[in-house]
Amino acid sequence: MYRSVRHVAAIRDIAHSKADGDAARRVVLDAAERVFAARGYAGATTRAMAAEAGIGKRMLFYYFPTKEAVYRAVLERVVEGLIAVHEQFRNDPGPIGLAEAVEGITHFAAANLSAVKILVREIMDGGPHLAWLVREHLAPLFARGEAEVTRNMVAGAFRGGDARDVIINVGGLTLYYFLMLPLLELVWTREPLAPGTLAERVAAVQQLLLHGLAGAS
Repeated sequence: MYRSVRHVAAIRDIAHSKADGDAARRVVLDAAERVFAARGYAGATTRAMAAEAGIGKRMLFYYFPTKEAVYRAVLERVVEGLIAVHEQFRNDPGPIGLAEAVEGITHFAAANLSAVKILVREIMDGGPHLAWLVREHLAPLFARGEAEVTRNMVAGAFRGGDARDVIINVGGLTLYYFLMLPLLELVWTREPLAPGTLAERVAAVQQLLLHGLAGAS
């Protein structure tokens, strides 16, 4: 189909505008994550988020009409990141997929500490957005994970047991480490987030889970 030069230029301008808008939205979400992680939902203000992002409040409200909207977007983004890790490895053979998922979740959490802190706080507090988060994202994620673990148990790749416990153990062993960082920084003589330390952590969790599920040494 023939398109005029003006039409092509208009399409290009729209694409550039969308890219700029997506980049600005990421800046706002990154700033909001830091503020929510430091102050909690009640203590965070849109003024502080705008200041952290280096923009005016009017610009923040252009992308998110309320504090609740930006908070939901922060929660949704971190959960979608965890889902992406799961989707990347879900079709790999049982022990291999589990080992890769542990590594993926660990490195995702290390790169998104503020977001993970906000998510876990919402879960631990039974926050007002948890039911929505479960309904829209977490319940389907748990269901897929449990189905995959059950399939591997039936196939003999994993020992039999309750698939729900496996999912809880994967999440607990990977994410809880990052909630302990302030303590670890005080009691350890090594840096908890150093690449070598994280590699050791991944190996330890993989060994523990795989030994229990598949008898791997």
